[in-house]
Amino acid sequence: MASFAVTLSLALLCLSPARGQSVKKLSQDRVHRLILFPSTPGTRELEELRNRGARVLQHVPENGWMISAPADMNLEGLGLAVPELMTPEQKWSRALQPVGSPVGILEDSGGSRFFLVEFFPDVEAPEGREIVLREGLRIREHPNLLDWHLVVEGSLEQARGLILWDEVAYVFPASEDLVQGKAVRACIGAVSIHGIVGHYISKVGEGWDGPGKGSADLGYSIGGITNKVAQDAGLEEIRRALAEWSRYVRVDFQPRGSAGDPRNLHILWASRSHGDPFPFDGAGRVLAHTFYPSAPNSEPIAGDLHLDADEDWRIGQDIDIYSVVLHELGHALGLGHSDKPGAVMYGYYRRATELMEEDISAVRELYAARETNGGTPTTPPPAPPTAPPQAPPPPPTPNPEFDTTPPTIRITSPSGSSVLTSAPAITLRGTANDNIGVRQVIWNSNTMPGAVAQGTAEWTAQVPLLVGYNYVTVRAIDAAGNGGWRTIVVRRM
Repeated sequence: MASFAVTLSLALLCLSPARGQSVKKLSQDRVHRLILFPSTPGTRELEELRNRGARVLQHVPENGWMISAPADMNLEGLGLAVPELMTPEQKWSRALQPVGSPVGILEDSGGSRFFLVEFFPDVEAPEGREIVLREGLRIREHPNLLDWHLVVEGSLEQARGLILWDEVAYVFPASEDLVQGKAVRACIGAVSIHGIVGHYISKVGEGWDGPGKGSADLGYSIGGITNKVAQDAGLEEIRRALAEWSRYVRVDFQPRGSAGDPRNLHILWASRSHGDPFPFDGAGRVLAHTFYPSAPNSEPIAGDLHLDADEDWRIGQDIDIYSVVLHELGHALGLGHSDKPGAVMYGYYRRATELMEEDISAVRELYAARETNGGTPTTPPPAPPTAPPQAPPPPPTPNPEFDTTPPTIRITSPSGSSVLTSAPAITLRGTANDNIGVRQVIWNSNTMPGAVAQGTAEWTAQVPLLVGYNYVTVRAIDAAGNGGWRTIVVRRM
């Protein structure tokens, strides 16, 4: 039985404080709320939240947001389905249940247990430390934690005191690596086009196969492998990670030539700003991020894996390609983080050789189990490390050096990130450039299937609109399959 964080559906069933316990607050001027719109909100709704003093912290797919707001903020007129606080029980990991016999909690000879506490992103580090100390817990210092995490030591009763605090987002078991102070690297979590998804979300959407437990045929393309390892060896590690997930569920991967293909996982090493809203930070912190399937993410970004090219990537040691890609593929299939230390999908990467029972149980909640026939994985056929060119027109000849640089793209007309119009279509214009050359510019939206734009270095796209919010993504792709993208929100009245 998977002990993943609560799903959104569970969160919405438990909206009253547990057992008469009252919520504590370190700051009396701020409160954290889970809000849910009946449908995906647009820029107007999110701007209205900000105008009323709210800070949007995390996306809770499909249509939810975790916000930090003034305690007296007026929520009238926003059209919210659920404007409620998280309850204490929602913040307590199921991996710590039942309370009388906790599972997976490390315990020392003196009877102390170890927990990982996640605070909401707007809670300052001194505030989090003060809350922990007020509950009588001891802080286990670790240099590699996320800024909003603390490893704490104490009794089960003391740890349960933490979930009564408004500033606390989640409490779950600490891994042995964290407790022992070993060097670790954190995964910030999977992302949607609206932001980082909270740790307390176990899965997002229904997977690539839709509702129920079915099968999925997906493509994969490689937009550039780190130059820290031999290209063929790096490609083999990626294929091995794909095969490990296919070993347990009916999801098959086939190589494709273009990052813009639908139902395709594009795997890319890139540095710093690379065309999405989540630039990398250089060596030392964030290793990778991955976009959940569609929905909530629209094509072509859905399912894509981005890895920081500035890190010291290796095979079988240090920052291990197979281990990180294996974890990120779980996000690409629709999984959140596991609360159970030792699982591949635990929020801190660990060296992995195979999926654990926890990971297998979780992915089988989304897809049909595969008859493994003795456990032999289905190995995806090889994919070239650069995408083959498409014709017509003939693409530019790639540089003999392995190209890992994504194109840059701009939307020059209309200006701004959001547009209001009554027209049935809108003309987008922009520019795109690349160190070798842009092969193709394509557009997609949440309301239309999309098409190829006219031109490349200077491009034009005629985009049909439906009444309401149209999220239009324009993407430039080079001959190696690298992609850069920009999104504009168009509201048709």
